[in-house]
Amino acid sequence: MRRDALLAAVLAPVAFTSYLLSLGVGVGGVTGELFLATGLYTVILGGVGVLVAETHEWGLLTPLPVATALSLLAPWIGFGATGAVRFGVVTPESLTLLSFLPSVVIVAVLVTAISVLEYAATEHPRAAERLDGRTGVGSIAVGVVYAVAVLGASGLRFEVTLPSVALLLWVTGGLLVLGTVPVYVGVRLNRLSPPAVVAAGLVLVLVTSSEGRFSFSVLYAVGWVVPLGVALVAAAAESRVRHYGAGDPRPRL
Repeated sequence: MRRDALLAAVLAPVAFTSYLLSLGVGVGGVTGELFLATGLYTVILGGVGVLVAETHEWGLLTPLPVATALSLLAPWIGFGATGAVRFGVVTPESLTLLSFLPSVVIVAVLVTAISVLEYAATEHPRAAERLDGRTGVGSIAVGVVYAVAVLGASGLRFEVTLPSVALLLWVTGGLLVLGTVPVYVGVRLNRLSPPAVVAAGLVLVLVTSSEGRFSFSVLYAVGWVVPLGVALVAAAAESRVRHYGAGDPRPRL
């Protein structure tokens, strides 16, 4: 293993732990069963560091920004720690570093998935054709970060029941589509409005309160099909404006 990968393995747990401590999260004890969890926490973060360093050496572009963005979002996702700092549902002092172990696992899985997708899109012609190369992978990467950000900010809670699992699949899959499709359309067709609509939606979710069963952020996460439709309509409208501005009487998408 290269020296920079080893350095990344050491720095990743240190950097993430320092970030949590800066938010006021407690260290917690390292005794008994917690010793294994602490080791898992450290190993997973170190593995993410190695993965990012190695994939960067291979020329992959998405793992580093995705890992960075998801790590910054980690305090807002997972179990128990959701909304701990921003919304005051749980005070940071009542949490320990190991409260974020589920979030660390989620980050590791998502970064690995994005790395595999981009590697396939750059190394295998058939996969590249289906994923549309780095354009498709980059759009999916944005979709992943977008879905995590909205889920974390919405404060939604899911229990292990059939309706709750169905809602989780609807919301997570839909937000992934909402973050991916407008960005893909914007890049492929050179349209600014679709990603602008999605960005505006994310800003509204982040700045509005997540309190209440039917808060704006909850309605946005569940009703993702509405902003998706708005983004696609905006793309069509922008296409018409551009073609009419160019003197073309037959606007096309």
